Amino acid sequence: MKTRVAIAEKMGDPFVIEVADLADPKENEVRIKVMTTTICHSDLHGVRGEHGPFEGCATAGHEIAGIIDAVGANVTYVKPGDRVLCGVVRAGCGYCENCLRGHSWFCENLPPVAFRAPGPYTRANGKVPIQTNLGATGFAEYTNAHESFICKIDDDIPYAVASAMACGFITGFGAILNRCQVKPGEGVAVIGCGGVGLSAIQGARVSGACPIIAIDVMENKLELAKKCGATHAVNAKNENPVEAVKAITKYGAEHVIIAVAGKGIKRQAFDIAAPWGEAVIIGHGRAEEEMLDDFNAMEFMQGKRFTGSVMGAVTLRRDIKKYMDMYRKGIIDIDCMLTNKFTLDQLNEAYADAESGALKNIVVIGGEA
Repeated sequence: MKTRVAIAEKMGDPFVIEVADLADPKENEVRIKVMTTTICHSDLHGVRGEHGPFEGCATAGHEIAGIIDAVGANVTYVKPGDRVLCGVVRAGCGYCENCLRGHSWFCENLPPVAFRAPGPYTRANGKVPIQTNLGATGFAEYTNAHESFICKIDDDIPYAVASAMACGFITGFGAILNRCQVKPGEGVAVIGCGGVGLSAIQGARVSGACPIIAIDVMENKLELAKKCGATHAVNAKNENPVEAVKAITKYGAEHVIIAVAGKGIKRQAFDIAAPWGEAVIIGHGRAEEEMLDDFNAMEFMQGKRFTGSVMGAVTLRRDIKKYMDMYRKGIIDIDCMLTNKFTLDQLNEAYADAESGALKNIVVIGGEA
């Protein structure tokens, strides 16, 4: 079928909206009518080649919510008309060794996928754009995805909220609940109060953490962090975050979430953590800018940990169901992180607005957010 899709001619180029041919869904694939795609900062990095260089044209967008339009052979989880979200986390088979151990991200029975692989679109000039993310292309009217990337959403969940859940929210919120397994009364510090950081702060609040310390350089984000549950706010432009956290906690925080890129920030986070605590990496930049040469192995001898979290360590279809229920009951607030609405034709404006500090812009494609 023919559909409108945003295409960047090469790395770093602005998007042009054009009509391209979308292939029919393959075996185990679905076609989605895209309703909304929220902008994740990974989208900004991906098109600029900062998650790995690429040649030729490309598509983007991975925080997708929409309606199943068609299904390929052997699709059993969804049918046309189902409301779904689609991101970069995959639901595992449920019965291989890794799935049974709770590591569905490493399911042994799913086909391998890769960033920067050829997508399902063919342009009028015959070129096939690469897809700068794993699951699908969100900045398009229709897109294809493997069934494993899909999770059904309830009828009362707005598409924009589901889009945000598809990546940014679960990355921060899930890191607290699933990776850190924060206990009531433990201290949490979050460096970087964008969408992921604010989601981590909400996770800390739900977990009963105290204190919850938000660290950023933008006052508006720190104010929002307080509304999301932060008990303290530290502006890293005005004070030393390590000293500030030690003044609040005495020994440092049990859990430090790094939700922003920067090599020096990793060192800072490790210093903020208590001697028995942990620093958890979520945010990153270019690989060559994240090489760590300012750590000494002896620093780990007291038991302090330096680790990472991928996509909140979620089990997709189990955890999204819980998060939808938390949303409808007012336990979590995703709406507060959604900022401005744009159309597909305004995608370049939406990107520029995100670059200037907007938390989570919404690209409304199917006419309903």
